[in-house]
Amino acid sequence: MFRRSQSSARRRATAAPLCVGALLATALFTGAPPATAHTALRITGTTADGRVRPLAVEAAHPRLGWKLSSSERGAQQSAYEIRVASSAARLARGDADVWDSGRQRSDDSVGVPYGGPDLAPGKRHYWQVRVWDAHGTPSVWSTPSYWETALRSAEDWHGAQWIGADDADAGAPLLRKDFVLDKKVARARAYVSGLGFDELHLNGGKVGDHVLAQGAAPYDRRVLYDTYDVTNALHKGDNTVGLWLGHGYGENYNPYGFRWPGQRQAIMLLDITYTDGTHGTVTTDPSWRWSDGPITADDLYDGESYDARKEQPGWDAPDFDDHAWKDTARVDAPKGVLHANTMPPVRVTDTLAPVEVTQPQPGTYIYDFGQNIAGWARIGARGPAGTRITMRTAEELKSDGTLDVATNRDAAATDTFTLAGTGDRETYEPRFTYHGFRYLEVTGYPGTPGVADVRARVAHADVGSTGSFASSSTLLNSIWRNNRWSILNNSMSTPTDTPVRDERTPPAMDVQAYRDAATREFGMDAFYANYLQDMPPGTALPSDDVKAQYPDMAGGQVSLAWTLYEQYGDRDALQSAYPDMKRFVDRNATDAPGLIWPEDKGFGDWCPPDHGPGADDGMGGPDAGQCFSEVSLVNTALSYDQARSTEKAADALGHAADARHFASVAARIKDAFNARFLNAAGDTYSSGRQVTSILPLALGLVPDARVQAVGDQLVRTIVDHDDSHLDTGIFGTRYLVDALARIGRVDLAMTMLHQRTYPGFGFEIGHGATTSWEQWLYSSSMETHDHAMFAGVNASLYTVIAGIRPTGPGYRDITVAPAIPAGLDHAAAVQNTVRGRVASSWRRTGHALDLTVTVPANSRATVEVPLLAHGDRVQAPSGAERVRSTGRTVTYKVGSGTWTFTAA
Repeated sequence: MFRRSQSSARRRATAAPLCVGALLATALFTGAPPATAHTALRITGTTADGRVRPLAVEAAHPRLGWKLSSSERGAQQSAYEIRVASSAARLARGDADVWDSGRQRSDDSVGVPYGGPDLAPGKRHYWQVRVWDAHGTPSVWSTPSYWETALRSAEDWHGAQWIGADDADAGAPLLRKDFVLDKKVARARAYVSGLGFDELHLNGGKVGDHVLAQGAAPYDRRVLYDTYDVTNALHKGDNTVGLWLGHGYGENYNPYGFRWPGQRQAIMLLDITYTDGTHGTVTTDPSWRWSDGPITADDLYDGESYDARKEQPGWDAPDFDDHAWKDTARVDAPKGVLHANTMPPVRVTDTLAPVEVTQPQPGTYIYDFGQNIAGWARIGARGPAGTRITMRTAEELKSDGTLDVATNRDAAATDTFTLAGTGDRETYEPRFTYHGFRYLEVTGYPGTPGVADVRARVAHADVGSTGSFASSSTLLNSIWRNNRWSILNNSMSTPTDTPVRDERTPPAMDVQAYRDAATREFGMDAFYANYLQDMPPGTALPSDDVKAQYPDMAGGQVSLAWTLYEQYGDRDALQSAYPDMKRFVDRNATDAPGLIWPEDKGFGDWCPPDHGPGADDGMGGPDAGQCFSEVSLVNTALSYDQARSTEKAADALGHAADARHFASVAARIKDAFNARFLNAAGDTYSSGRQVTSILPLALGLVPDARVQAVGDQLVRTIVDHDDSHLDTGIFGTRYLVDALARIGRVDLAMTMLHQRTYPGFGFEIGHGATTSWEQWLYSSSMETHDHAMFAGVNASLYTVIAGIRPTGPGYRDITVAPAIPAGLDHAAAVQNTVRGRVASSWRRTGHALDLTVTVPANSRATVEVPLLAHGDRVQAPSGAERVRSTGRTVTYKVGSGTWTFTAA
């Protein structure tokens, strides 16, 4: 039992609210109506550590958050009270025996730290919150929720040992343990880590829906474990626990990825609480038994082989005869410390039916799923024992309809299924591999496979969708959709560069280019927070310390840490990364000569269009592709952005002296940048290629007096030199719309994005793209058609076209300032933020513009209504406060609610 954190005096002082709270909690549990009137503010969702009812919270003082809704406009929270109890029953009685915050005068509803005593590991804590509105009227208490603390030390594992097969070269072994429970189970948790991959089984079935667990991690520093609620899987009497281990990381796995080099091994703890309040444990030790299973080979690049004749039905259930099995062996623990896996698990999120089946050659069947995905195929067949079905994947087809495996490079991407010949239909899908593909080749099938015999299984980190965008342009909508798919397909247990070829490594540079898009499209907080633990600022790639100070590589995590605070109010991630942010920026400010990054260290605006003779109007070839571009200018510009991010972080964390220091660093980089790259005429930078002005304009490096001149010259370059096409790599493309918005030329950005000839997204889509490519070329010396690094432009669809931007952490304050480009008649975007739904939708009808904005409760917004013509006036809804007017916009302050403005 935890001591109450309040003094007796404070408890007496808060006794009356708690009595009311007890009544309200009883109403929640019984359905009885509350006895008093309450505010229109309603608590619609609660989170701990950014997650809903998490089973493993590592933070000693987790971040608590809640969303609010109200039927009234301008709804604001003026205070809150949180109470935490050791049981649901105590919470229902209003007995906050763990911690009661008391009434706190604050509008904070995101990232509010738990302020009670340190909590024991592996325990559940129940909590709820109520708020007061601006008039001091309280809400009802939120629906009770909970979080569970993670295991924190070796002692918490109750003697569990790392075990494996006694043969270090065993394939994908099955491990099992019988045990007896002599009491009824009230609560049970399983904590398990298997290397390289694992599946946990209990009493005849797989536990949970995680796939490819545990996933990649820096095994010399951190090893992740999953936590499962297995209460309903255990029972009094005979039980069996099983572990199925896979390797995944073969001998040829890329050295720039996190690879588990040892044998297949695992550690597991079952922590059981009985109905009488006593406890028991089951752990891994050498008393477990093991055997080979039906998986005879597994490799992330090459695929998986499964022989159903080697299945052992019931291996994970009681009464199985394991006399022929062998004893397991204790093995050395990995160097890394065990940590709870707190990011969204990899799951199968969708199952796709083929849109077409062809037979380009006798016995060769090609399935087209209509979408490039990360995942694998599931197949069903009936045939004689020993029938071997081969499934091979690829992104593209050759002209004769057969697979084009060029973008697979050295990844065999082949799964095999050998039938047991049971006489019944047999079904198989891989466990310990995945592929990037749209097309599946099936050979060796007994008979003729049909459409219903094969499905594609989409797998990625189960990050929830938080963004949507739609416009009057079908091409722009397709660009948005393709980029979303690329982000998802490259979000596994870590961000990856591609799911297709023999890489799938953490792409620090790619993430830097698309993080702003990812954090608007999906709930990436826990995912990227884990990534920052794996690769803190100043880490380029595993086994690649040479690039550890490159702004275009290892500097991306500096800006990412700030992005997590800006988007999600994640102060913990910012605080954790801050020392490395400082170290990175300070070292580069010291080491870079004159604050200008050298030309020979970095990648620059990676993969701009190739206009050489090998480009072949965009179709390219094996010798095409020129990826390095403007290295010195791009890296210097990014170093400025990273210094600014560190300045903002210092300010947010209350380090005033640091904030002044990094503001000075940023100012000196800006001066050096303009002295080095701005030409004598003051209208363009360096070589004059598009990116050389895009980055300075978008990142704020251009002196105010030169913005128009630089913008005008950029327009001339785009229109006259580049025929209104993109000439940008990943960073230039990311900031293209932002830069042109700075000078009021979003119309030109739309023209560029709508081009259907090379180079551009329209060219890709015209050649069948359903995800964004690695290069603008169809074929090159280094190419896949599923890279997320060009997906960053999606951010501008939200921030410029819809105009939604946070101006306070976690969308406490919001600006909605849409741009209305010629040729686009309608656009709408929605972001489900940590504070609630933010939406912006506009439609042009003749000479009139309607703009509708939705602001969540407890947030405030500045709305800039564009004027389509000089002399237009705005009809604003009642309650919108007009604050200023220019010839182009009229600006209003609004609170929460939905507001429609008409300009005509």
